[in-house]
Amino acid sequence: MIVIADTTPLNYLVLIDCVRVLPQLYGRVLIPPAVWQEFQRPETPEAVRAWLAKRPAWLEIRATERTLNSNKGT
Repeated sequence: MIVIADTTPLNYLVLIDCVRVLPQLYGRVLIPPAVWQEFQRPETPEAVRAWLAKRPAWLEIRATERTLNSNKGT
């Protein structure tokens, strides 16, 4: 299973030293380039920036594609 993550869950899982559960649960985690850029802000905790500097192989930065849901009329 692959999951697409936002900044908040990754941020807090790193801070509480539990980010290792993600590859156990999902295998791979994808983050959009916008999330990666958000992690580059000066406000990002140092522990998170240090973790991202040695980004694990299971964390992939990839642009997401938007799909239209025909059931919603979009």
